Amino acid sequence: MTLKQKSEKYDCADIERLVQKYIDSGLNDHEKQLFEEHLEYCLPCDKKVSFELKLKSIIRHKMSHEVPPENLKNKISNLLEHLE
Repeated sequence: MTLKQKSEKYDCADIERLVQKYIDSGLNDHEKQLFEEHLEYCLPCDKKVSFELKLKSIIRHKMSHEVPPENLKNKISNLLEHLE
């Protein structure tokens, strides 16, 4: 029996447990539907998921602009040479 086969509704605990999987597009279509149906009527969960989505977006944006130090390539090359 799957997670919510009996009731076919997610509760707040399910949302808390599955929020990262949802954000990472890891839910199947049925799970995603149940997840989003819960968000339609539960403002606290909707706010939590919105916050998590915004946070992931900010982190992704900040990380995409990180430039490694100039000497990093040389350090890695030197380490690899010593391993050979």
